[in-house]
Amino acid sequence: MLIHNATVITFDADNRVLTDGAVRIEDAVIAEVGAGKDLLARYPEDERWDAHGLLLMPGQICAHTHFYGAFARGLYIPGPPAKDFPEILDKLWWRLDKALDLEGVRSSAQVCLADAIRNGTTTLIDHHAGQRAIDGSLDVIAEAVDDSGLRAVLCYEVTDRDGRDTAQAGIRENVRFLRKLAQAGAADGIGRRIAATFGLHAGLTLSDETLAACAAESDAFHIHVAEHPVDEYDSLAKSGKRVVERLHAFGITGPRSIAAHCIHIDAWEMALLRETETFVSHQPRSNMNNAVGAADVTAMLRGGLSVCLGNDGFSNDMF
Repeated sequence: MLIHNATVITFDADNRVLTDGAVRIEDAVIAEVGAGKDLLARYPEDERWDAHGLLLMPGQICAHTHFYGAFARGLYIPGPPAKDFPEILDKLWWRLDKALDLEGVRSSAQVCLADAIRNGTTTLIDHHAGQRAIDGSLDVIAEAVDDSGLRAVLCYEVTDRDGRDTAQAGIRENVRFLRKLAQAGAADGIGRRIAATFGLHAGLTLSDETLAACAAESDAFHIHVAEHPVDEYDSLAKSGKRVVERLHAFGITGPRSIAAHCIHIDAWEMALLRETETFVSHQPRSNMNNAVGAADVTAMLRGGLSVCLGNDGFSNDMF
């Protein structure tokens, strides 16, 4: 198939913009990108789709989202307004994730996936929590992603906030899903478009024992880091180390890990993230909503960190 008469934004090494460009697709793979007249002349038998000058570009990537957060949009929180982010967690998010059942998990994923399709976001890295419906929850989300035709990286958020048994259940769900995908391999559709990582909530709700247990199971992690100063205070109280240093000591940092937010890290933590090639995801709209501050993205980019963009469960219009 040839998509032609498009303004093609390539995002390649030369950042080309083809004002009368075309993209040729063969066997579900982009086979060629070039000038419209050249591709039309070379492949006269191909099915054609006239873009009428619309922009055509690679799909956007959302590096940190929460599908289950779909139910929080417009949700009224009873009582006085939360005074800070820890109260928002306690009054909203930690109540919502205890209210979910597997059908709710499925529905919230479907809503977010439809929104992603509408906004041209084709790959999403989800961070799931649902403390009363842990077992099999990643399978339910994977089925929704598979039906949507999009790509996703899935994990379950391990936390100690509801006790040891629940934390162990979260670890088991991550391990089970990782092994399932490894066994499925590239021959299965899910193996091609769905991947897995290991989810952790944040240092402030994870004991040393739980961090060690998680580190023993994976070398790729997705975790909230210093979204609020309380995470740093908690880490110093527990270990005498700042958050990134504590996580690094357990092997949580690395080139296959995502540290979400990183708003209140200091320069030395920033340097450690760079040295370990850990990805940092930035969620500006969520940070404004929760009044937690803004990460020093300019310094991170100047320092050579790998910074990507997430939405923390807000709109999947990444622009």
